[in-house]
Amino acid sequence: MSDNSDNKVLVLCATGKIGRNVSRALKEKGFDVFGTTRNAKNSLEAKGIHPIVCNYTVREDIDKALQTSGAKKVVSLTDFFGAAKSKPDVEIQHGKNAIDAAKAAGVQHFIFISVVDPDLVNDHVKHFKTKLVIENYLKESGLSYSILRPTAFFENFDDAANYNPLKKGKVYFLTLEECKYCSTYDIGRAAAVMLHNPTEWYGKTLDVISWKGDLKAVAAALEKVGGVPVKYGLAMPMFIRRFLKDLHNMFLYYEVEKGPKGEPEELKKVVPDAFSAEDWFRFHGKYANGEKIGE
Repeated sequence: MSDNSDNKVLVLCATGKIGRNVSRALKEKGFDVFGTTRNAKNSLEAKGIHPIVCNYTVREDIDKALQTSGAKKVVSLTDFFGAAKSKPDVEIQHGKNAIDAAKAAGVQHFIFISVVDPDLVNDHVKHFKTKLVIENYLKESGLSYSILRPTAFFENFDDAANYNPLKKGKVYFLTLEECKYCSTYDIGRAAAVMLHNPTEWYGKTLDVISWKGDLKAVAAALEKVGGVPVKYGLAMPMFIRRFLKDLHNMFLYYEVEKGPKGEPEELKKVVPDAFSAEDWFRFHGKYANGEKIGE
């Protein structure tokens, strides 16, 4: 374990969909990474991450994690659908807890992983609007901060927890239309740039958008990497998607209003090798059943 506190970073929820690849990217960029996890049985230590068992949403637990790690750099996120159980006030409080704990601990650089265009979507997209409230609270906190605003995750193409495992020869999503994507790994690489160059990034926001294409283009990318024909389609019928008001309105923003407004070229000024769809399938490397892509 490094004694260099300037090199220590605490990643909240380091075993989640976002946190695990953010932690990996930060580790690969030379940081001494500490990650919170609710389960003592985790894979963090094997990956060179120092595990801290705690609930990343609870103020007292975050205080202890900061004290245990000695980190003065924090990468924070909130989870509307999971940890907050789709309750806006709960997610907002989770975000405030992390900010307040960081301020009390004298954190020198606080990075919040928000979401792209939270100020532009309609009010039905609650998991975007909560992030905007947290962003504004952070801006008023007095902390030295940066904000990352990722778009749709490539990881959603292999998401068994949400009934969309990646199967050989098939790829599904909630829209057939052109969408802008990023990898959670590139969120981590962008965070590393910010942490390595803090004075350039204090008070700034970066959209994390690395590639755009429709689902046909996604299928073509998987076909090229995997070497087998790939069918594509909706993960659920459109009439069912309409019942998921939050997600449905998010995709209407993508489909009808052609959001997000940012472009991949902007991220590539910061992370030049940010992933395309082909890059991500190579990086991900396997189908949900464990079979390697391309074998």
